[in-house]
Amino acid sequence: MVNTEKLKRLKMALPLIGIGIFVYIVQDIGPEKIYEALMNIDPVLMAISFLIFFPRITLSTYKWQLVAKTQGIEVGLPTMIQINIIGLFYGTITPSGLGDWMRIFYLKEESGDCFGKCTSNVIIDQFIELFSLFILALFGSLLIIEYFPGILVALLCCGAFFAFIIFLFEEKKRGKRLLRMVYDIFVPERLKQKVAAEFDAFYHGIPPLTKLVIPFLIAVFCYALFFVQIYIVALSFSIDIPLLEFILVYAIASLIGLIPVTVSGLGTREGALIHLLAIYGIAEQDAVAISLAGYVITYLLPSIMGGVLSLVWASNASDRHPK
Repeated sequence: MVNTEKLKRLKMALPLIGIGIFVYIVQDIGPEKIYEALMNIDPVLMAISFLIFFPRITLSTYKWQLVAKTQGIEVGLPTMIQINIIGLFYGTITPSGLGDWMRIFYLKEESGDCFGKCTSNVIIDQFIELFSLFILALFGSLLIIEYFPGILVALLCCGAFFAFIIFLFEEKKRGKRLLRMVYDIFVPERLKQKVAAEFDAFYHGIPPLTKLVIPFLIAVFCYALFFVQIYIVALSFSIDIPLLEFILVYAIASLIGLIPVTVSGLGTREGALIHLLAIYGIAEQDAVAISLAGYVITYLLPSIMGGVLSLVWASNASDRHPK
């Protein structure tokens, strides 16, 4: 029998692994060296980098809206942008960005659609994001295969595993058989009918893959903009890396940062970047400084905006949906 108490402790302890890695990296390099590197960052470049966030989040949300429309979910772009930024706030403070699932509840509230359909919409959007990052990282692994051949092998294995998972659940009948045990054991009798209806709604709105090609291409471009933001900050260190190579190599570190042993990739991302950027002659402290500055620009500042928006959203709930 599963010990739920041990599972809870493990869940709480996992994010500490990445933080421990980060602390070790800082102590190993030397806090003063990292601080000195951070002081070398040009504030003008930081400001230019941050401004790119606004067209990026707009384009990323438009991609999400395209998916929603294929499922019959109609919510205005400005509202979805707000929800997306709020999701970024919750995703930043949770391992692997799991807090981004909060978008489901906001989307349900605004669209009036059922929970199952909104859940499938957010999951599809997250899958598109993950797959686009995976593709960029895959090309990046080909660039550095001479130095780290194991990365390509690991990515191919992970890709095969997730393809198998998608194969298991993408078809309704097959997914229903796999989830039947969970349904029978854990779902109370009084909720079984409602859960079954939400399950049907989850699968009913899933669009064909051909409808996801354009959203995928937009997602790839949005991730490229994401890494351009960091590249602009990295120019403070007079780096000698072509932009395209920087995008592809940084995608690997970002993918590693999604391993659920930390929050916002802290520690795992820096550890990966130290080794990846060393190929281009970038010092350890500069690699960590680039990572931290990139985190502030692409995650921390936007997530603060998301936190404020979530408070405003809650205070205006009665105005948006009067009884």
